[in-house]
Amino acid sequence: MMEIMKREFCTRCNTIRDVKMTFTSKVITDPDGERNVIRTRLFHCEICKSFVRRENCIRGGILKTEDTFTPKTKNIWRVIPGDAQLKVLNKVWCTQCRNMTGIADITAKVDSGMLVLMGKCSRCGGDVARVIENE
Repeated sequence: MMEIMKREFCTRCNTIRDVKMTFTSKVITDPDGERNVIRTRLFHCEICKSFVRRENCIRGGILKTEDTFTPKTKNIWRVIPGDAQLKVLNKVWCTQCRNMTGIADITAKVDSGMLVLMGKCSRCGGDVARVIENE
């Protein structure tokens, strides 16, 4: 895991701070059977250690969250406005951290008509999930 320093806006500190950027890699198989290496960049505030943001990269480009979704889950996800998507991705309860956190390494499924996002806590790596009910 490599660390690089950058400056970003921290919503917890409410100002621009130095952030630590760390990298992790994961191999996934897409629905077509093609194997891809996903590099995730995680950004955390150096002062308060809170999660700032994350980027998933594949083949030199930024991977959109829904690129790992099935067509059905992708259609449901795309109906949600972009600002609401960011809130959903950055406000997930982690039972290990006992705090709100971001979700990384996301997969999705539809259960009882609701979209269920599953992934890893961006702080500790524990399992987290978020259920999005139909309106």
